[in-house]
Amino acid sequence: MEKITACCGCICDECSYYLSDCRGCPELEGKPFWLQYTGGTACGIYQCCINEKKLPHCGKCEELPCKHFETADPSRTPEEHAEGLKAMIKVLRSLG
Repeated sequence: MEKITACCGCICDECSYYLSDCRGCPELEGKPFWLQYTGGTACGIYQCCINEKKLPHCGKCEELPCKHFETADPSRTPEEHAEGLKAMIKVLRSLG
Protein backbone atom coordinates (compact mmCIF):
# COMPACT_ATOMS: atom_id res chain seq x y z
CA MET A 1 0.00 0.00 0.00
CA GLU A 2 1.34 3.43 -0.97
CA LYS A 3 2.01 5.85 1.87
CA ILE A 4 0.35 9.27 1.97
CA THR A 5 3.20 11.77 1.98
CA ALA A 6 2.79 15.51 2.50
CA CYS A 7 4.91 17.94 0.47
CA CYS A 8 7.09 18.49 3.57
CA GLY A 9 8.07 14.83 3.83
CA CYS A 10 5.72 13.96 6.68
CA ILE A 11 4.17 10.54 6.12
CA CYS A 12 0.57 11.38 6.93
CA ASP A 13 -0.72 7.87 7.55
CA GLU A 14 2.05 7.26 10.11
CA CYS A 15 1.07 10.35 12.13
CA SER A 16 -0.87 9.85 15.35
CA TYR A 17 -3.33 12.57 14.25
CA TYR A 18 -4.13 10.92 10.93
CA LEU A 19 -7.85 10.17 10.58
CA SER A 20 -8.67 11.23 14.15
CA ASP A 21 -7.89 14.94 13.66
CA CYS A 22 -6.42 15.10 10.16
CA ARG A 23 -6.96 13.51 6.75
CA GLY A 24 -3.49 14.47 5.53
CA CYS A 25 -2.20 17.60 3.83
CA PRO A 26 -2.67 16.35 0.26
CA GLU A 27 -6.41 15.95 0.91
CA LEU A 28 -6.73 19.04 3.11
CA GLU A 29 -4.73 21.19 0.67
CA GLY A 30 -2.36 22.41 3.38
CA LYS A 31 -5.01 23.32 5.93
CA PRO A 32 -4.40 20.94 8.86
CA PHE A 33 -6.25 21.10 12.17
CA TRP A 34 -3.34 22.73 13.99
CA LEU A 35 -3.88 26.02 12.13
CA GLN A 36 -6.54 26.75 14.75
CA TYR A 37 -3.68 27.10 17.25
CA THR A 38 -1.36 29.17 15.03
CA GLY A 39 -3.95 31.49 13.52
CA GLY A 40 -2.74 30.72 10.02
CA THR A 41 -4.86 30.05 6.96
CA ALA A 42 -2.52 27.47 5.40
CA CYS A 43 0.65 25.62 6.33
CA GLY A 44 3.64 27.79 5.34
CA ILE A 45 5.46 24.85 3.80
CA TYR A 46 2.44 23.84 1.73
CA GLN A 47 1.81 27.46 0.69
CA CYS A 48 5.41 27.90 -0.50
CA CYS A 49 5.91 24.52 -2.15
CA ILE A 50 2.55 23.72 -3.73
CA ASN A 51 0.75 27.05 -4.12
CA GLU A 52 3.66 29.37 -4.93
CA LYS A 53 6.47 27.28 -6.43
CA LYS A 54 4.12 24.67 -7.97
CA LEU A 55 6.43 21.83 -6.93
CA PRO A 56 5.15 18.33 -6.15
CA HIS A 57 7.13 18.30 -2.87
CA CYS A 58 9.95 20.13 -1.10
CA GLY A 59 12.49 17.56 -2.27
CA LYS A 60 12.41 19.34 -5.64
CA CYS A 61 13.34 22.69 -4.07
CA GLU A 62 16.94 23.90 -4.13
CA GLU A 63 16.44 25.60 -0.74
CA LEU A 64 15.64 22.40 1.22
CA PRO A 65 15.58 22.72 4.18
CA CYS A 66 14.45 26.33 4.23
CA LYS A 67 13.20 28.71 6.92
CA HIS A 68 9.76 27.07 6.83
CA PHE A 69 11.25 23.96 8.45
CA GLU A 70 12.62 25.95 11.41
CA THR A 71 9.27 26.27 13.17
CA ALA A 72 9.18 23.59 15.83
CA ASP A 73 6.20 21.89 17.42
CA PRO A 74 6.21 23.23 21.01
CA SER A 75 5.28 19.80 22.33
CA ARG A 76 8.58 18.36 21.04
CA THR A 77 12.09 18.80 22.39
CA PRO A 78 14.75 20.39 20.17
CA GLU A 79 16.25 16.92 19.78
CA GLU A 80 12.91 15.46 18.68
CA HIS A 81 12.47 18.33 16.20
CA ALA A 82 15.95 17.74 14.73
CA GLU A 83 15.31 14.01 14.46
CA GLY A 84 11.93 14.57 12.81
CA LEU A 85 13.41 17.06 10.35
CA LYS A 86 16.15 14.61 9.45
CA ALA A 87 13.55 11.90 8.77
CA MET A 88 11.41 14.25 6.64
CA ILE A 89 14.40 15.29 4.52
CA LYS A 90 15.35 11.65 4.03
CA VAL A 91 11.81 10.93 2.76
CA LEU A 92 11.91 13.97 0.45
CA ARG A 93 15.28 13.01 -1.03
CA SER A 94 13.98 9.49 -1.72
CA LEU A 95 11.06 10.88 -3.74
CA GLY A 96 13.41 12.16 -6.39
